[in-house]
Amino acid sequence: MTQNPPHPDEPMIEQAVAWVARLHADDVSEADWLRLEAWLAADARHLEAYEEAEGLWAALGNQREAIRLRLDAGPVDNLVELGARRGPRRTWRPWALAAAPMAAAVAAGLLLIGPALDRRVVTYETAPGETQDIVLKDGTRIAMNGGSSLTVQLTGDVRRVKMDQAQAAFDVAHDSDRPFLIDVGESQVRVIGTAFDIRRDETTTRVSVSRGLVQVSDLQAPSRAVRLTVGQSLARDDATDTAVVSSVDPATADGWRQGRLTYQDRPLAEVATDLGRAFGTPVVVSAGAADLRFTGVLELDDERRVFTRLEAFLPVTATRANGQVRLDRRPD
Repeated sequence: MTQNPPHPDEPMIEQAVAWVARLHADDVSEADWLRLEAWLAADARHLEAYEEAEGLWAALGNQREAIRLRLDAGPVDNLVELGARRGPRRTWRPWALAAAPMAAAVAAGLLLIGPALDRRVVTYETAPGETQDIVLKDGTRIAMNGGSSLTVQLTGDVRRVKMDQAQAAFDVAHDSDRPFLIDVGESQVRVIGTAFDIRRDETTTRVSVSRGLVQVSDLQAPSRAVRLTVGQSLARDDATDTAVVSSVDPATADGWRQGRLTYQDRPLAEVATDLGRAFGTPVVVSAGAADLRFTGVLELDDERRVFTRLEAFLPVTATRANGQVRLDRRPD
C-alpha cells in the first residue's frame, strides 16, 4: 500500500519561516541563496515547509517589520532579529548589483513523471479577449491571458517555454532532474518550484512571484541574474537594458485571472495593452496621453464600465471608433 510522505514538522516550519524572512532582508546575499538551495535539496519536505512558511509570512502583513525570529542553530545558522534589521523595501537596479554566477537549479523534486514526454515543440495561442488553461504532461499548469503566444518543449533534460508578446501565470511541477526555463524577450526565467506571473509586451518583461523562488537572467549574459521570492516583482526594459525589483502583493500577481487588474504607478500604455488583452478590443494611447501613469484597481466586469472608470481616475477620454478604443488626454 502506498503511504503519503510525512509532512513537515514544527522545527522544519520554523526554519522555513526564517529562510523566507532572510530572503526578504535587504542584505540577502548569493551565499544565502546557495545555502537555501542546499537546504531545500536535503529533504523533500523542506520545499513544502517553505511554501507553507510563505503563507505565514504573507499573513503577517505590517507585523513582519517588528518580528524577531530566534531559532536554534541549524541549516539557517542564527537568523535572528531579521525583522529589526529589515527596513522598508526599496526599488533597486539589480544588473549593477547581481553579477554572481548562476547557481544550479534546486534539487527538490516532489513529482514522479510517468509516461514519456513529448519532445515536439507545441505552440499555444489565444486571441485578444480569450483565455486558456493548459496542463503540461509533467503536471505544470499554465493560464494564458488574451492575445498571447508561447511554445513549449519537454525533454528528458529540460523543460523549455518561449514567450512572445503574452501574459501567462505558471504553476510549475517540481522536477529536480529537469530545470524549467522560460525565454521571454531578452531574459530567461529559471524556475525553482513556484507559482508566478509573466507579462511581456514589445520591449518590457515583468515577472511577479506569488509562491516559491525564480531566477531571472539576461539571455546574452547569464551571470547577470536576479533571484525573486514571494512578494517580489522584476520589471525589465530591453530598450534601456535596466531592471527594477519592487514589492508586489502575492494575491494580485495574477489578478487578471480573477477579473481584476492592480497597478502601482504604471504607464497608461501598459494599462491599454492589458485592457486590449482582456476585452479583445485594441486600445490606442495618443501621444498627448502617453506620459500619464495610473495607480488603482480596475474590475474587468464590463468593457464600457471599465473605460468609464478609467476616465474618472485619469484626465483622459475614451473614444470608440474603427473597431478600437482611443485614449486622449482631456483638455484642462
